[in-house]
Amino acid sequence: MMDISKIRDRAQGVSEGPVTPEELEFARNILSTSQGDIASALYIVGYCGNDDDILRMERYIKPPFAEAYGEIAFKALCRYLKLIDRYRPLLRSLIFGENLSWPDGRITAIQLSPDYLSGYRDNQVACELVNILLNEEDEDRLSARNALVRILSLTDQVKRRVVSELRGFDQDTKLILNLAKARFGCE
Repeated sequence: MMDISKIRDRAQGVSEGPVTPEELEFARNILSTSQGDIASALYIVGYCGNDDDILRMERYIKPPFAEAYGEIAFKALCRYLKLIDRYRPLLRSLIFGENLSWPDGRITAIQLSPDYLSGYRDNQVACELVNILLNEEDEDRLSARNALVRILSLTDQVKRRVVSELRGFDQDTKLILNLAKARFGCE
């Protein structure tokens, strides 16, 4: 019997060793049948799969599976399989809160926004991240701040690269806002 968690650890580089073709097929079968540790299978197929796995994984960003697996599946498709171009329209609509296919769809898209904007210009999305950061009532404000730090390559210039709590507008936040507004033409 294959241990899916050990396979996942190797796929993610947490443990040493390759994922064998048989183990990859085992993970694919879990996704095809929706039986077993789907989350681990999404990681394995995301890291080790290919474009032939798109439809197998896409079903997990749609109801009824999206509520439980949407975040992992979307990150696996966009980041691990490097299919960000294919999912730009969905990611964009999630950031704007227009298509919330799963409860954490917006925050997932915000976390993927550095990938979305890497080598691609979309000032509207960047400015929406600024708007989210400016809105002290927005529950995704921290994620927008952390994404903007990566997008603007400020990890070495801010005192705190990643924050878990944000109150008001500290010096780092002011720097992020000023640079983002200048770079993306935000009002």
